[in-house]
Amino acid sequence: MGRTTTVDGRTVELPNTLGEIRAALPEERRAEFDKTVAETPLDELPRVAVLHYALPERARAEDDALMDRIQAGDLTGLVNADGTPFVP
Repeated sequence: MGRTTTVDGRTVELPNTLGEIRAALPEERRAEFDKTVAETPLDELPRVAVLHYALPERARAEDDALMDRIQAGDLTGLVNADGTPFVP
């Protein structure tokens, strides 16, 4: 079973193996991917592979915008793991 994310309100299936992630990358990013995979500690590899390479560019842009908003103090719409509104 693969991983999914939501981009622009649509569910997107992500590549599920390092080989699939590499194949989905533009040719100009593959050498960077190979170097990163070779240098990343195993316990960090899933996070790095998904966040930096498997996510579509649009998803990364949405995540960056969300983090900017949160860091600016706007917590609108954030919820706890149980679905209740987040209150700092």
